[in-house]
Amino acid sequence: MFIRLIALIIVVALVSPAAAQTPSNADVWRTFAARVEIGSRVKVRLADGTRFTATLIQAAPTELLVQPRTRVPVPVQRVPYEAIVSLERDEARGMGAGKAVAIGVASGVGAFLGTLLLLIATID
Repeated sequence: MFIRLIALIIVVALVSPAAAQTPSNADVWRTFAARVEIGSRVKVRLADGTRFTATLIQAAPTELLVQPRTRVPVPVQRVPYEAIVSLERDEARGMGAGKAVAIGVASGVGAFLGTLLLLIATID
């Protein structure tokens, strides 16, 4: 019985400092937001299930100020760090190589057919 009590005390002593040092999610998001450049595009997911893409306006000590990217402009929103479940940078999507090749081929074919039509029109 005495050995079990000592084992329990040792386990509690080893686990409690690790649990005390775990930062809260709010602290993690606050640190992350401080390192993201102002004006960057971010993806935000909140505890209530809301997801949106926004432009970072300011990383205040208690909340995040973001401008949601919507079709119709909306005012700047204040998002408390405690409400954030996920926050990540949204990389800008540029034109891929496949799309560039398709545009080049389509314009080349169009130029060829246009020249061919002009040639046919001048023969008659």
